Amino acid sequence: MGKKTSWFTLSTTQCKEIENIGMRSGWKLLSQESLPSILPSDLRKKIDTAVMIAAPTSTGGTYLVYNNLRVDHKAGAIDQHPFALIAHSTGPSPSGMLIHHGKWKGRTTKPPKEFWDHVNESGVGNYFYTNPPSGLSSGTLDQLPEGHREAFERIITRIRSRPNRG
Repeated sequence: MGKKTSWFTLSTTQCKEIENIGMRSGWKLLSQESLPSILPSDLRKKIDTAVMIAAPTSTGGTYLVYNNLRVDHKAGAIDQHPFALIAHSTGPSPSGMLIHHGKWKGRTTKPPKEFWDHVNESGVGNYFYTNPPSGLSSGTLDQLPEGHREAFERIITRIRSRPNRG
C-alpha cells in the first residue's frame, strides 16, 4: 500500500498546546501520555512512543514532527506514522498532516522479545521511552535514529508541497 495522508485541523486548545511545547532544534523521545491531543484517540492507543523532531524553517518558523511508533500486533512489528505541522513565529499552522503506510528504510521494525513481554504484561505504551533503541532519549538533528530522518524528510517534503499550507 502506498503513502496516504490525512489532514487534521487544530482547535484553539490544540494550538495553545503546541505553542506551549517550547520547541528547540533537535529530537527527543516522548511517552505515550505526552503525545499531542490532535492525534485521534484510536491511533494514540496503538502508539508506544514517539520521536518529536523540531527543525527551523527558512522563514523563521519551526517544523514540528511527531514520528509515532505504532504497534502492529498482527504483523509483529512497529510502524512509523509521522505527524507534522509548521509552527510559524505567530503561532502554529491551523492544520497538520499524518502519513500512513509510508515506504522508507527503517519505517517498519521488528521489536525485541522484551517489547512483547512488556505489551503482554502492561499493554502498549512507553516501552521504548524507558528502553531507547538507540541508547539516547534526545539529541541533535544529526543524531536522529535510523528511519526517523527519512520519515522527517518525507513528511516535510509533503507538507511543504501543499498549497496554502498554513
